[in-house]
Amino acid sequence: MRKVMTAQQIEAIVGAPIPAVRMKQIGALDDGCRRVLASAPIAGFGFRDEQGGWRSTFVGGARGFAHVESPKRVRFELPARHPTPASGSGASFVFLVPGIGEALRLNGSVAERRGGRIVVTVEEAFVHCARSILRSRLWEGPRARAAAAEPPLPRDCARHESEGGPLGDPSVARFLASSPFAVLSSWDAAGSGDTSPRGDFPGFLRILDHETLVIPDRRGNRRTDTFHNVVTCDKVSLAAVVPGRDDVLHVSGTAHVTDEPALLSTMALAGKPPQAALVIRVERAELLANEALQRSKIWQRSADADAADAGAVPDLMALATQHLALNKGGGAKAAMIRLLGSGAGAFPRLLRWLIDLGYRKGLTDEGYDRGATRADDPEGQREGRV
Repeated sequence: MRKVMTAQQIEAIVGAPIPAVRMKQIGALDDGCRRVLASAPIAGFGFRDEQGGWRSTFVGGARGFAHVESPKRVRFELPARHPTPASGSGASFVFLVPGIGEALRLNGSVAERRGGRIVVTVEEAFVHCARSILRSRLWEGPRARAAAAEPPLPRDCARHESEGGPLGDPSVARFLASSPFAVLSSWDAAGSGDTSPRGDFPGFLRILDHETLVIPDRRGNRRTDTFHNVVTCDKVSLAAVVPGRDDVLHVSGTAHVTDEPALLSTMALAGKPPQAALVIRVERAELLANEALQRSKIWQRSADADAADAGAVPDLMALATQHLALNKGGGAKAAMIRLLGSGAGAFPRLLRWLIDLGYRKGLTDEGYDRGATRADDPEGQREGRV
């Protein structure tokens, strides 16, 4: 299988990152970030434990579980008997608010451990677009409740049951066949971490054999943090969920990026293959109950509760334009991007309409039907607030 080995090869396949996407990063938590954290009942969390293991999980359990101590420090509680992050190691979050497509990502390092209390120093904060949530339909209640039923073992996985290996367990294969959403953590050569959301139709986390998992990479904003990390440090971990279930599948191993046409063609939508894929050689796969999912009851929430929460949160794409306007990058291009961002931020309804139009077009171009973006919503809900 062909491997992509350098950052230059990644950009030749995916394209260089869009400047505006890079410019929306900020180095501390502003008021908008604080409001998102105050409303988020759960987050994906990537870290390295004291034994040197690479881990992803979900933390939280109630709105505002992550307390902002200062613009550069966030603390939260880990459950008892949970693996503890190593002091000084890279740590990263994806904060999720039910009913909202966009997410807030934070990257930093573990500053303090006080029993189960973890304090993380924030180095980067930025808004992640809604495509992963829209592809997965994560917050769509009726489908989520139906997905709680365990499907039969997929035919292409049945042959792996007798082979053993981390993915040979039938319960793991069934879970992967049902899962439309995961958070994926990676680290660079210096140990800095990054956790990003991944969403698609159930079964997109595909078993190739008893110890190999592959994840398609559809077209997006070309922010390929995971791919760039993997070419310098091949350690990855992920935590996958099935809407309606309170257990989480934890996977860790080593990974590489591929653009092998024969593999990508098997993951095509409407004849359109993904631009690349992440292949994970799985060393550990564990299906465990998750306290954050149990306590937050995010799968049992009503549409009214989601709407109330959404009303307390700033529009995250409007927040992203505010962050873009704060960027101090030099040069004429950076100045123009800041100017355009400031102008768009002055018309939030127009901005939301344009962003949602982009979501619809992008997902249609990828081979998804329009229903995946709720374009036919009779209530006129914003696409990013699914």
